[in-house]
Amino acid sequence: TLHLELAPHLPIVHTEPETLEGIISELLTNACKYTPPGERIAIAAVQKPQALEIRVTNFGVEIPENERSRIFDRFYRIPDADPAQQGGTGLGLALVQKRVARLGGTIKVESDNHQTCFSVSLPL
Repeated sequence: TLHLELAPHLPIVHTEPETLEGIISELLTNACKYTPPGERIAIAAVQKPQALEIRVTNFGVEIPENERSRIFDRFYRIPDADPAQQGGTGLGLALVQKRVARLGGTIKVESDNHQTCFSVSLPL
């Protein structure tokens, strides 16, 4: 199930639409890939001081703490984290991080309580 949570009166962000689309698309692809059947994915957008924050959260899985520092490395894949054996190159999150930086933003990941949240912060 996909949930969309948009704060009212979000500001306009002047950015590269194709780059932002690629960021959100890759984060959603990862969320779909690693979310167990029956669990949900949430997309949220909220205004922060001087930034718009976009969060993609998937429920039912966690990234082990010892793996979090490496998930944005090129070609890195978490061992045994692909139960559906969908494969991948390990480039997706590295590309997301590069695209976010291109837009002058930041990305972080939090993972606990059976959920993982990627937060992208873009300057206003």
